[in-house]
Amino acid sequence: MKETTYGILPEMLTVIQVSEYLNVSRNTVYAWCNSGELPSFKNGNTRRIRKDCLLNWIKEQEKLL
Repeated sequence: MKETTYGILPEMLTVIQVSEYLNVSRNTVYAWCNSGELPSFKNGNTRRIRKDCLLNWIKEQEKLL
């Protein structure tokens, strides 16, 4: 999924999709979500991340570098 462009990302992503896109472990994404660092919500038993929230979060992380 790394080669996916921002425009092709689905509007709602799973933890697995985010972990593959960012090339980090699922546990890392869960930790970010559970701490509130990465905005997310639960849909039943599945955690979802909105595409716009992910892209904004990435931009914020780039500012910290």
